[in-house]
Amino acid sequence: MDIPSTEKLIGAIVTWVVDEGSYVTKTKLLKLLYLFDVEYYRTHRRTFTGFSWKFYHLGPWAAEFDPALDRLVTKAALLQQRSNSEFESSFYKVAERSDPHEPFCNVKDEQILRGVLRTWGTRSTGEILDYVYFQTPPMEAGSRNAPLDFSVIQPHKPSAYSRSSSGRTRAEIQKLRAAFEAQQVQRKSVQNEPFLFTPPKYDQDYLDAVAKLETA
Repeated sequence: MDIPSTEKLIGAIVTWVVDEGSYVTKTKLLKLLYLFDVEYYRTHRRTFTGFSWKFYHLGPWAAEFDPALDRLVTKAALLQQRSNSEFESSFYKVAERSDPHEPFCNVKDEQILRGVLRTWGTRSTGEILDYVYFQTPPMEAGSRNAPLDFSVIQPHKPSAYSRSSSGRTRAEIQKLRAAFEAQQVQRKSVQNEPFLFTPPKYDQDYLDAVAKLETA
């Protein structure tokens, strides 16, 4: 396992999710790492984290995860906020932002991570659990308490690109292009106007509800 790269990956995931106004708990972070390893394996035929994933109670789990998380908290790279409710749970933020490109040496792998985060980063823990448990190949083919077999993941088969005709005349195309360019000019003028962004606020009732979901 490449510890520095995996720690950078964890930092990048937490940064992206929190920046999008969502939350990161221990369970959610673990499942997002698993989903990234699934998609990374699809391309490279190996996982990025090197974790020894196995079929556990709520789906994929790895013994290496807790020590990696503890190291980051000890180094104050991750900030841990414990819930005040009766349900023991922790929420994580980063001390310093980490962009999705930092764990990688090429744009292709960064795009794999961005794809996973765009799809799952702001979803609830329950939605992610349902998906990883029932719709990822290693879990579908897995047996409880046994190592997960990532070799059952099929590589993507890119479809051949073919450009089809729109059936429109040259005059119609020129008219549509002029209308599109006018819209772009108007959109840019709107984007340049100053605006105020109010970050989301989570009250204790929300944090308690998420903590309850974590223990369900």
